This record gives sequence, C-alpha cells and structure tokens, in this order.
Amino acid sequence: MNKPVIILGGGLWGCLLAYKLKESLPEVEFILYEESSMLGRHEAWTFRESDCPKALKWLKPLITKSWHEHRVRLGQGEKAYHNPFHLIDSRHMHELLLEKLPAQAIRLNNRLRAGLALQESSFVIDTRNICHFKKAGYKKHLTVELELQHEHGVAAPVVFNKNVKNKDGSRIFSYFPLSSRVLLINDYWFSSNQVLNLEQMREALNEALTSLGWKVQKIIREESGVTVVPTSEPLFRQEGRVINLAGLFHDTTGCSIGHATRLIEKMVSTSFRFGELREVVNIYRSEIENDRKFLRYINKLLTEETPGQLFEMVHEQPFLLERFSRGELNFFDRSKIVLNKISSGLLPLESHSRLESRQ
Repeated sequence: MNKPVIILGGGLWGCLLAYKLKESLPEVEFILYEESSMLGRHEAWTFRESDCPKALKWLKPLITKSWHEHRVRLGQGEKAYHNPFHLIDSRHMHELLLEKLPAQAIRLNNRLRAGLALQESSFVIDTRNICHFKKAGYKKHLTVELELQHEHGVAAPVVFNKNVKNKDGSRIFSYFPLSSRVLLINDYWFSSNQVLNLEQMREALNEALTSLGWKVQKIIREESGVTVVPTSEPLFRQEGRVINLAGLFHDTTGCSIGHATRLIEKMVSTSFRFGELREVVNIYRSEIENDRKFLRYINKLLTEETPGQLFEMVHEQPFLLERFSRGELNFFDRSKIVLNKISSGLLPLESHSRLESRQ
C-alpha cells in the first residue's frame, strides 16, 4: 500500500495546495499537518485580482469578501483603481477545508518534523517558511478586525502611505470594509530593527482611526508579526525526499498568493510524483529569479525614509502597479524605478551600471 504525501504547514500555502490537490487530483492521498488548532492561524489575506487572475476560478469558494475597486491616497488626493480586491479569511478557509477534505487528511495541533514525516510518507512537501536571508530590514504588521460605534461610510478598500519615521520607519496603511460598521485594517511598518513594539503600533493605529473620525466599539480579533525584507536568495534545509517551498513570496511586499497559486497550478498538472514535482519547483524558482534579484536590490536601497516614495511612484501608474504587485517587472518598469530613484537622489548614478548588470 502506498504511503500518503505529507504536507507540512497549514498556512496559506499548505491550505491552497491541499484544496487544489483535492479538486484536481482526488486520487492522491495526503495528510496536512498544522501545529496550531486552526488552519490559517487566524490570519486574513487580501490581494488584487491582477495578482493571480487565472486562479480566481478555483479560489472563488475560498474568498470571503470582494470589492470591485480599491482606492489609493497619493499626496493630498485619492485615486480609484478598477482592479478588484479580494479577501481570504482563515476562519472561512478552516471551515471549508474541514468540510471538503476527509477527516483523516487534516492533523491539527500536531508539529511534525520533516525527518519524522519522511518515515510516514512517500515524500514531504514543506510549505512552512523556514529559511534564512540576508536582511535589508524588517516588515512588521498589525492586522485588526474591529467594529465601530457608528457606520464608517467606506465602500471600497483604501491604501495609503504614512510617514512614521520619528517612531519606527515608514508605513503602509490600508482598511477594508467588511460591513457597515466593521473594518479589517492592515498596518505594515518598514523598519531597520525587528523589535515588535505592539503598544507603539496600537497607539499609532488609534491615532489614525481618530484622524479619520472613527471610534472603536470593540476589537474582534488582532494578529501581528515580523517578516524579513530580504536581499539574498533564501537558504533552507534540504533533506531526503522533501520538496521545500520556503521563501516563495514577493520580496518587497511579502505577499505570497501570486507565487502560491501559479506554482500550485503547475504542481497539480503533473503526475504528482516526487521527481517530477521537484523538477517543476526548481524550474519555477529559476524562472522567477531575475525578477526577484531586482526586487531584492531595490530592498537594499530602501532606507527607513524611502519606502513611501517607492509607494507613490508605483501607484501613480496602474499597469506598473499590477506588474510590481505580481513581481513580474519588465525592463522598462525597472528602468522607470531606477531613474526615479536617481532623480530623487536616493540612488547614486554609479549604482545604475551595477543594477543594469542584474537585469
């Protein structure tokens, strides 16, 4: 009797893989291991439709909320983008996978090491993001779902940059209306240090809410963490018959749903045998490496003062924004970013030739 495939990690990658595998290759037996009591660990993921348009059909049952447009604040103005935004809420994803997958295919509250997993499986797919990078800095996030005392009057998601350099770097702030009084807020801070000062972030969040004229009735849930803004390829442990998916995310924004959906679609189009899957993953890593090198180099140039200027420049051009968000910049996109940084004095002229050699 063949042993099952073991998927380690019930985060976004692990859940999407398990869901798509059950849909496309129902004959493949697998077990999804998650060390917490809930798939997705109480997180919520937002993404633009242009990040993964081909995957939208199979992602649809996982999507909790959608908006036909989103708005971006640039300087003193606000600009509408007719690029839909979608939300995947881990609470809904958890319930859906418990319903769709066989009971024996999900093991919660179970931390299994790759070495031990190999003894129980035909091979292991490790979706946990356990890897090491050279660091340009850190991205700290505070995600809060809250209910206001009154209706907020917001119809579509709003994203803008706020300068908090006197506190802890630059900041990308966004809010998403879930109902007439409930908002999901993502607050991302770019910093040179990894200290997660939640009291400081909560204080800044309250200041932002007050400036918008909102009073909080109650906090429904809160999630926070720190991720690396990398300047190098990921280094991760390879052992035996393990396919490691670590480090596959947008190097500047940290979003992973684009890479996750594109690679998973390639994986389930195979016979789902170890050798073929390993080759598919290795080829995918090679194909995206040039784009990732550029983003990592940009990360190296992003001091605490400059993420906001990159934000403004990218968001002024809708098609550049779409390609940047996917991590698929062409030569002209890269040139625009480089010239913008040279003209603003953020990139020395002599760095341009070094950058060209990376394209």
